[in-house]
Amino acid sequence: MKNQSNTNIKNTLAIPLAMVIILIPFSLLIGWNMASMVVFWFVLIPLVSHLVPRKVFKSTNSMKESIIGLTIFYALMTFMIYEHSEFLQLMMISFVVNLLVLFFIQLDKKVNREVVG
Repeated sequence: MKNQSNTNIKNTLAIPLAMVIILIPFSLLIGWNMASMVVFWFVLIPLVSHLVPRKVFKSTNSMKESIIGLTIFYALMTFMIYEHSEFLQLMMISFVVNLLVLFFIQLDKKVNREVVG
C-alpha cells in the first residue's frame, strides 16, 4: 500500500514538473503574446496534464493525479506572476477551463465505457 501511495505522489508531482519543462523553452523560444499565451494555457497545459499520467506512467487513477498536478502548477504560477494582472486573469480563466476540460474528458470516458461495456 505504501509503495502505491509513493507511486501516486511521484506521478502527481511529475505533472507540474513536465509543465515547467515545457514552459521554459516555450517562454524562451517563442515568447509571450496573446496568441502564444492562449496556445500554452488552453492547449498545451490540458494536454500535458491529461497525457503525462495516462501515457507516461500508465496510471489507473490519472484523473485525480491530473487535477492535483494541475492545481499545484497553477498555485506555483500564481505566486510567480501575481503582479501582472492581465496574465493572472488569463491564467485563472484557463485554470477553470482546464478543470472543466479534464472533467468532460473523464465524463466522456465513463459514458463510452458504459456504452461499450
